[in-house]
Amino acid sequence: MERRDFMALLGSAATMMPSIGATTASAGAPDRLPGTWSFVSSLNTRKDGSVVDRWGANPRGMLMFDGAGHFSQIITGSESRLFGAKTFAGFGTYTFDRVSGALTMTFTGCSIGRVVGQVQERKIVLLTAQELKYVNPATTSDTIAEVLWKRLA
Repeated sequence: MERRDFMALLGSAATMMPSIGATTASAGAPDRLPGTWSFVSSLNTRKDGSVVDRWGANPRGMLMFDGAGHFSQIITGSESRLFGAKTFAGFGTYTFDRVSGALTMTFTGCSIGRVVGQVQERKIVLLTAQELKYVNPATTSDTIAEVLWKRLA
């Protein structure tokens, strides 16, 4: 499947998200989480303690949460001459526990096949009207990521 076809498929999936039999966001979810967020940065810490910027210069991305418990996410990074563009895209359902700060994401579809069907937890460390920051303790690249998003809508 070509990248263009995959992106069109992801967009189609996002428009159908309410029809997927999904769980709803927890009743305690603040009104601040649903909306559209723009990717700012992801600092990944390796097991040896070194920090790497996985996405390179000028990364772009969007993360969308709806009020019914669905999410859609895409991040694109710098293009490599050898491997092409770095891209992560996924969608599914989420719950948020306001007390513990646990954001649980269940992946219905993903650009990384082994992630489909996984339940992944992130710890929200900052959630304001304009910023969302979470820690992903187990990324697909075997690092701990601190990810920052800014609200678009």
